[in-house]
Amino acid sequence: MGHRRDGKSIVSAQVVAVNVQIPASTTSPVVADFTTHALRVGYFHRRDWQNLPVDDWNVPGVYVLMTTDGSGLIYVGKSVRLRGRISTHNGVPPIDWKRAVVVKRDTSHGFTSADVGYLEGRLAAELAAIPGITVQRGKEDRDDTLPRHMELSLDELLGSILSAVRLAGLDVHKPADLPDEDEDEVPVGATDSAVPTGAAPHRRRRTKKAKLPELVAAGLISAGTELHLSQGGTTATGIVSTQGEIVVDGVAHSSVSKAAQTALNSDRDEAAQVLSSNGWITWHIGSPTGPVLDSLRDQYDDAQSR
Repeated sequence: MGHRRDGKSIVSAQVVAVNVQIPASTTSPVVADFTTHALRVGYFHRRDWQNLPVDDWNVPGVYVLMTTDGSGLIYVGKSVRLRGRISTHNGVPPIDWKRAVVVKRDTSHGFTSADVGYLEGRLAAELAAIPGITVQRGKEDRDDTLPRHMELSLDELLGSILSAVRLAGLDVHKPADLPDEDEDEVPVGATDSAVPTGAAPHRRRRTKKAKLPELVAAGLISAGTELHLSQGGTTATGIVSTQGEIVVDGVAHSSVSKAAQTALNSDRDEAAQVLSSNGWITWHIGSPTGPVLDSLRDQYDDAQSR
């Protein structure tokens, strides 16, 4: 926490811890270590790709190739030999890329092939959801045998990876989901008794119900839980993340209703798009016939009132 000249404190924004190494040589890659998640990231210009050390970078990882023409076109890929793949893309470029970001795990074991396959899909989906960015992907060959707990562990890395891409100058701002319309209006000062006939109407206030992150933190629902919904003849699924978001088609949503709307519209033509869906009563827990999410908020309220 810092202080202003008048002595008042300034609350610092949350930051991502990173150590950046800038070589004296302008043709050598800049390296950034994202210490929280043990990620090492390399930044370089296409003309300098050969200066990426073979011993350090011919390992499994994900990468982003970026254009500089203002089009917002990027290429997201993965490889078990990052440097070799960059060499291939230099000779046969999938897009007219000028700069690259490569990401590997800075641990003794590193990423596995299944890890980078999963991360490529999640990274591509999250970047494609950002206005102004057009994502081109390589061959999609995700390993569906990756256990759910490993997917959740890899999801934890996405924040740092997106920060790494931001450090390269790409605008990764994703507009926040609108709040769910899930607040109840009640009369101020109202009791269980009915308001007398003819009495002046009470001014109304809103009471907020628990959000999904609070339900996860309270242990009422676990990260990795599968959610199901069915509306208008369309069925869909989502996954609860460790952050209390719902992941649909690789994109995390903080609003349960926005997640429901996205899930229902993923295969619909524009003319048939669902305009709204109250996710608290349309998402079912564990199976299409399981309890709805809203039932957990009643349990949460009961526990808080004890």
